Amino acid sequence: MEKNEFLNDIFRKAAEKTGSSSDSLMKAAQSNPKLAEALKNLTSEDINKITGILNDKDASARILATPQAQEILKKLKKKP
Repeated sequence: MEKNEFLNDIFRKAAEKTGSSSDSLMKAAQSNPKLAEALKNLTSEDINKITGILNDKDASARILATPQAQEILKKLKKKP
């Protein structure tokens, strides 16, 4: 999977789970220098691991239920 396609898929899935728009989540992520840098530096191995987790509904739910994930989602939702 190409990196841009992968990132669009991540933000689309996050938007579905949070009730936000994928565009607003993408803009919020891009406005955070640390997150933008991390996304830019993803390797194909990273993409494959994350894709595997996203395709596993149970794994995705467990990760999204963590306090860390909830905090990130809360911060992303606050950004314009």
